[in-house]
Amino acid sequence: MIAGRHFFVDRSNHKKSMESLAKAKYSMEKNPRSIIIYPEGTRSFDGSILPFKKGGLIMAMNMGITVVPVAMCGTREAMKKGFKLSKYPLELRIGEPIETSKIKYEQRNEFVDEVRNSIIKLKSEWYIKNHQNNPNETTQN
Repeated sequence: MIAGRHFFVDRSNHKKSMESLAKAKYSMEKNPRSIIIYPEGTRSFDGSILPFKKGGLIMAMNMGITVVPVAMCGTREAMKKGFKLSKYPLELRIGEPIETSKIKYEQRNEFVDEVRNSIIKLKSEWYIKNHQNNPNETTQN
């Protein structure tokens, strides 16, 4: 993972997480590339989308990086009991790109909500397609 220039963020320590994001930004400026962030931070027990952490999305805003929301569907069903994988089809749903170059810092909360709501919409469409209960129906912003 280090050879792949992955960034690791210590979520238990705010100061260290900010230092990690600053290093990531510097690395991205030197060697531009696509990045993947998991702004939820962890999985929910019921499958609902948790509130997003802002750091990675603010970094994308500050650097003018286009954000493409992606919903990973079926992962909860594939790992229902503990961490044992079952045979369950997984699907990636890709949303519309969101241009960040004109988003101001003061609009960060709205931007984070836009990304989160886009992913909730993608997941909701998947739940409907697969005739499953949608745990996000009661938690959407």
